[in-house]
Amino acid sequence: MYQKNRLKNLIYIQDNQPCNEQTVKGLFRSIVEPVLDKNVEAFILCRLEEKSKLEFNGILKRLEYSPAKLYDFSDKPVSEHFENVLKDKIWEKTEFLYVLAERFGAVLIFDYEESKIEGFAQVYILHNSKKLSEAFDIINSNSIINLNKSQTKFRPDRRDNEILNASIRKIIENLNETNREILISQLEKEIPENNTEFLLNKSNYIAHEIRNQLSICNLYSTIIEKQLNKLDFGTQDIEKSVTNAIEYIQKSLKMAGQQLLDLKSSKPDELKEYDLQELINSAVEFTRVYSNGKKIEFKVLIPQTANILVDENKFLNVLINLIKNAIESIEEKGEIVISTQLEDENVKITVLNNGKPIEKNLQNKIFEEGFTTKKTGSGLGLVICKKTLEEQCAQIKLKKSDKISTEFEIIVLRSET
Repeated sequence: MYQKNRLKNLIYIQDNQPCNEQTVKGLFRSIVEPVLDKNVEAFILCRLEEKSKLEFNGILKRLEYSPAKLYDFSDKPVSEHFENVLKDKIWEKTEFLYVLAERFGAVLIFDYEESKIEGFAQVYILHNSKKLSEAFDIINSNSIINLNKSQTKFRPDRRDNEILNASIRKIIENLNETNREILISQLEKEIPENNTEFLLNKSNYIAHEIRNQLSICNLYSTIIEKQLNKLDFGTQDIEKSVTNAIEYIQKSLKMAGQQLLDLKSSKPDELKEYDLQELINSAVEFTRVYSNGKKIEFKVLIPQTANILVDENKFLNVLINLIKNAIESIEEKGEIVISTQLEDENVKITVLNNGKPIEKNLQNKIFEEGFTTKKTGSGLGLVICKKTLEEQCAQIKLKKSDKISTEFEIIVLRSET
């Protein structure tokens, strides 16, 4: 009877973050090399794709001269020195490593096709736990010989060690982060000198923007929870509130996904025509959630709309940043006014609030990276706004900030059509 690839179920259940290729290599070696270094007997089950065989050729060669016994489940044998015990070719692209030695056990299952990010794999990782038997039973069921006897020889009484395995997963996250930083560092060395500063900060900028989108998701999720707790879902107001919250969660996630794609791209912004009024109204609706608990009146004054040339998501992020800052400057009650003025080739957009002003001696520093007037600020928001607009042939400036109001002005290209 044809079997199914049940190893993927373990990957799904553990639900780890995708691991980049360097991290997977590190995990593989961290399981095998201690056995080799100690030159001890071990029971090893392994399945590798052709690319991985090349990556681990050195460590596999060392296994040939060790007391460890390896059973090969690859579609094509890794080496004539290891016994190939594969019954059916059911594993698709799933690869695994299962190691048992005296007082040591570990399993690593990884699949690059299960991750939606190129060069990343979905993984399952477990050390010293009685749950190791779950993976063994699945693998053994697709062996032409019964491996139970060999496994029993290296099967000390194990208990679940949740702290150990939680620690291992933390190490994986740190490995991923370290490898990401190394990759960015390598990219910086390969690009022209005048672009180094941009790439150096690009990941931080995008992370800042994604945090904005995820905070919107979090706040709208809270709205959903509160409305559902009212236990009167049938009323029109509550249905509208929940529907609106879900819509903006979905939009925010889409924008966050686009920003992640942008991290991998070196292409310049693609400017297209968008309706000015629609963009502004959308930005107001995105950020309105930040005003919960405050009495803030939003005014949008657009005497005459027009099409502007922008990158939609990035321009929306600029407006979201400005309106969010305006909301945060208002302690309890106030107003935010967004107005527009058409010129021959440009459109002026003004974002005004009557909240706490920016101190006069600090106004010339607000576009400097790292500078912030907030206790929990990153000092990146306005820097991102400025750089993003400059990439779209647009500009931003602080027109004024006093006891009456704070006013930012954006000048953006107007479409000729």
